[in-house]
Amino acid sequence: MGCANVVVPPTSPVKPRAVYLLDHGRHASLVLPAAATGIVRYSYGDWTYYALRETSMVETSSAALWSTQAALGRRALDNSADPAEVRRALKVGIEGLYEIVVDSDDVDQLRRRLDGLYRANHDTRIYNSVYDLEFVHHPQPYTLFHNSNRVIAEWLRELDCQVRGLLLFSNWKVKSSEPSISG
Repeated sequence: MGCANVVVPPTSPVKPRAVYLLDHGRHASLVLPAAATGIVRYSYGDWTYYALRETSMVETSSAALWSTQAALGRRALDNSADPAEVRRALKVGIEGLYEIVVDSDDVDQLRRRLDGLYRANHDTRIYNSVYDLEFVHHPQPYTLFHNSNRVIAEWLRELDCQVRGLLLFSNWKVKSSEPSISG
């Protein structure tokens, strides 16, 4: 698997439900089924560089080298939770779309936590049409070692997935399960 970030989903979720890991090339996002109908896309990144799209060399260097204000991106959509609908719903490029089956209770818990962060910081909300996301401040600073890929990995771990890799770049692979060793 080389330098890929490898995701191993849980082997036997009690109440299986699909979520979608999206590889956008430089960063990743996660799509969760909504509480009633539809889907919600979540993303994490540097506030200035990602949410405000100030991408000069100064902002790029700041995001890579120092601890900066982070952003939580969120977008609720009425589309159904299947791969074709996820692709159709998003207005951003997707280099890889990975369906990962996890337990429904874990999905609900993660979505409630992320929605709680979003509501708690709603007064900082801005809309970025390029990414088609609403961004709010995230309480944990953005750093090179706490970037979008590491946060996505943390969210996947909350969904009982194993995640391995350097997590510096958005290069994802999903395995169906770990082989069992007998003997």
